[in-house]
Amino acid sequence: MSISLQKRIHSLVRQVLDSYSGAWLVWCDPRGDWLPLLRRVANDTRLGGFTLVEVEDRAGGQIGGPVSRRGLQARLDKGESFVLYVPATREKLGWVWGHAVLAESIYSQSLREQLLDWGWRPQSLTISDDEIAAMSRREMQRDPAEWGGSGLQPDMGILLETLATGVAPGEDERLVFDLTVEQAGLPAFDEGDVRRWRNRALARLLVTQAHQNAPQLVGDGHELLIVGNQHTFALDLLGRWLDSLRLSRGLPAMIMEVDVIASLGNALGSADARQGPFLSLAAERAVFVNTCRELAQKGGKDLLQTLADLKEAIQRHVSGFWGDMTQGSQSLPWRELARLSEAAGDLLEAAQVKAWANPEEAVAWYTNNGWRVDQAGEELLRNLEMPAPELLELIAPLRAAYRARWEGLLIQWSEVWTVAGCPLPKAPTGGEWLAEVLSTKRATAILVADAFRYDLARTLADRLNASEGVDRASVAHARAPLPSITPLGMSMALPLAEVDLTADIVDGKWQVRYKGNTPNLAIAQQRKEWWQQYGKVEPECIIGVPAVLLGNVPAPDTKRTRLVIYDDAIDKLGHDDELEAMGGGLIIDRYLKTIEGLRRAGWQRVAMLTDHGYIHWSDSHEQSVPLPAPDPAYSQRRAAAYPLETRLQGPQGLAPGGKWRVAVPRGAASFRAYGGLGYFHGGASLQEWIVPCVLVEWPSKARPVRITLEPIDKILGLRPLISLHVALDPVPIEDMLARQVDVLIRKAADRSLLFRSGSVMVTPDQEEVSVPLQVIEGMEAERGTKLRVEVRDTNTEEVLDERISTLMIEITGW
Repeated sequence: MSISLQKRIHSLVRQVLDSYSGAWLVWCDPRGDWLPLLRRVANDTRLGGFTLVEVEDRAGGQIGGPVSRRGLQARLDKGESFVLYVPATREKLGWVWGHAVLAESIYSQSLREQLLDWGWRPQSLTISDDEIAAMSRREMQRDPAEWGGSGLQPDMGILLETLATGVAPGEDERLVFDLTVEQAGLPAFDEGDVRRWRNRALARLLVTQAHQNAPQLVGDGHELLIVGNQHTFALDLLGRWLDSLRLSRGLPAMIMEVDVIASLGNALGSADARQGPFLSLAAERAVFVNTCRELAQKGGKDLLQTLADLKEAIQRHVSGFWGDMTQGSQSLPWRELARLSEAAGDLLEAAQVKAWANPEEAVAWYTNNGWRVDQAGEELLRNLEMPAPELLELIAPLRAAYRARWEGLLIQWSEVWTVAGCPLPKAPTGGEWLAEVLSTKRATAILVADAFRYDLARTLADRLNASEGVDRASVAHARAPLPSITPLGMSMALPLAEVDLTADIVDGKWQVRYKGNTPNLAIAQQRKEWWQQYGKVEPECIIGVPAVLLGNVPAPDTKRTRLVIYDDAIDKLGHDDELEAMGGGLIIDRYLKTIEGLRRAGWQRVAMLTDHGYIHWSDSHEQSVPLPAPDPAYSQRRAAAYPLETRLQGPQGLAPGGKWRVAVPRGAASFRAYGGLGYFHGGASLQEWIVPCVLVEWPSKARPVRITLEPIDKILGLRPLISLHVALDPVPIEDMLARQVDVLIRKAADRSLLFRSGSVMVTPDQEEVSVPLQVIEGMEAERGTKLRVEVRDTNTEEVLDERISTLMIEITGW
């Protein structure tokens, strides 16, 4: 059985003091090795402690003066139990000898001898008594039989405490501290100027780390480089410093001060993202600046390809010290560059297309993979979150490269479609798709989003399916009307056949009627009235997305099987000229939350569709083309409508009902340029015309996935990795729901929290999930502490499984 040094000392003392009432013990310690150990044990209330009386004064050259004699006699007269500590050998007790013969025991064994009796086995016969004393103070909580015997061992914790805080080591730690400094290859400790010593030491560590990651730039001959066996120890020391939340808190400020000494910015002036990451801010900044400037000198496909090829290298810097957003204003925008790099790669991959033989090939390309061109554009065109000067220098040629590639694809589509005679795409309207969905008798929430483009729908479906672990969402494509505008598009999003709808122009405005009857479905209020009269939807079941987000959702029942939700967030952002700057991320989050809100309210099927798509084009690049014929009955930026008998040249199609011929410009051009608005629609580009239809379905009797903990007998480090097992169920995977969980490790005795993880989504398609945990800052626990490991559902806080484990390291508030 393992017994710590502290408990052994306590047992030795209590064995004497507990032998009878008033028993006392004389402890001889001429070297003073025992005194700090006895003090710690005597004051430890957890073990019970004891009274320690120290004789330190002298009289006539002998131990103990009149005060000590009177105090000792008073304790004896009262019959107290205590340990009398005397800093002398048994033979030189002086006046104490006369009293010592009355003690239960006189203890005079040296610390070395006692440790050997308790199982300590030194591997080096040259280990000094001072080293043994220092080791004993450090290893109080461990059994001497487990210490090993390599003599005084370096202690990174003591060194890091001084490096991080600037507080000099204690006198009893100095031997170990000096040994650790030497082992790390750092300059000798300067008690007179601790700050100067810390800076010199950190400069060596920065240079050594830079050499490790870029040996060709920081050479073996650098004067501050730590070499040999000390090199590995120094890097381990630095890694442990970075791992400590408490000690690394002041590291950024220290690095900025020390960078002047290390001078790595100059040494790495020619480096790019393929070198590093570096702990030196000057070095990391030099790499970032040089990477951006080299990229900004390129253009077109060369720029896109070079940036895409740097993706993995840039990601390493994102994970580095200065790429971490926790450094606040001092963080370098590597994460922004990584986002742009990934977008450049996606753009190149999606845009690699052969010439389309016909419009059907183009539509197939767009709905299978081509939508990713627009997804990449969302990232390249939106505002930078950290607009560093170097990124601003890069973003202009990068966006120009994207727009050139994107516009080329739009022109290619226009030519293929025109040469083929401008046929309608072989796809249903959104309303025809919805009618087919509603033919299945199941309660359905219908979400109609204004201007929901195909790439946004695919991203939404991918994210939803990833969070569920199974495919809940599917995306089909449909066809918007010409012109692709809201009054016509929203009419064709009703569950009606296109042949039953007729669009007409009255006083320059569009009207849409079903089989020639009122109401005018081009008007929002009359579309709502149609839902109530013909769609059998109750008035309170026609709501907006804000109501869903607030939880104000009518629940389905046997009589309430339809819920209609309208939203125009994208259209508003587009017309306010904010959509391009913000990107589609917030919109996707909005609709994911909406769908989740509908599911929570009991709607287990959601059908989502839209009226039209859109394109972005900067007013500084806008290209205006003349109308194909004068005096159109209707015209706007991307479309012009003429009577059916009008003969036109160029791309064209018919409005619903066939009464009006609609002309559209090629590519991204426009008939009217009014500037200042980077969002528009109405034309026949794939982005405007091919619209998404999303169907999300959950099984009627779904249940959350079952999760258990893999056995874990021992916790061996400060960052344990706990394995979760997804238990097999007899039900199909499609009938299981994802579950958000976290993992906690508590002390079994008092349930105080020692470790915790972040929230983790466990999906049915996973067999095993590894969850990293971190120690709670400031917590302490002894080696051998019994632990309770829990996995919980974060929504309900239900404990799903638990295991008992043992802590195999000491936690000292690190």
